[in-house]
Amino acid sequence: MHSSLIVKFNTYVNSVKDPDCKAILEWIIAKIGDPIYTHPAAVSIHHDYVSGLLMHTVTMADIAETLVPIYDADRDILITGILLHDIGKVIEMEGPVVFHYTLQGKLIGHISILSAMIKEAADELKIEGETPLLLQHMILSHHGQQEYGSPVLPSTKEALLLSLVDNLDCKMVALNKALETTNPGEFTQRIFSLDGRYIYNPKK
Repeated sequence: MHSSLIVKFNTYVNSVKDPDCKAILEWIIAKIGDPIYTHPAAVSIHHDYVSGLLMHTVTMADIAETLVPIYDADRDILITGILLHDIGKVIEMEGPVVFHYTLQGKLIGHISILSAMIKEAADELKIEGETPLLLQHMILSHHGQQEYGSPVLPSTKEALLLSLVDNLDCKMVALNKALETTNPGEFTQRIFSLDGRYIYNPKK
């Protein structure tokens, strides 16, 4: 599964046509390197395993592909935002086997780390126009609400779609994880990411 996810991730990277999106995306991927493929997406709650970040990112891109034509979204901006949105976690957390936060992770966090990287990439590549700003906004707003760590709220169509798809995948993965240890006909333990709810596992 790991190798097929890498292929899929790189296929999404190569599918981006917008030159500014492509240049920023490739610059950041080259800067961070192979840990993109092995890091977890979180210390706990969702995708907290080796290559969890890769799984989360590819799943989100798969979901986004179905939504682009339905909502007439800018595919290159959305896919680029999705591929980048959690890459800062490679710097935020040490891994891939023992997961804990780095000093940068604790003091700055993955959202601010990646927003700064996009600005650095745009400056170095001499990219003008609003594309870097749109990408930064997607990163800064992808948690959807300020109480969840986003300094700003999603204020473009693509930023809103990114935050919704991220929320969907995180919550469904946490739910499936809880259901794995819940017998049919019983309720799960409280699921933190679902507002502490108990979820029923129907009898087959």
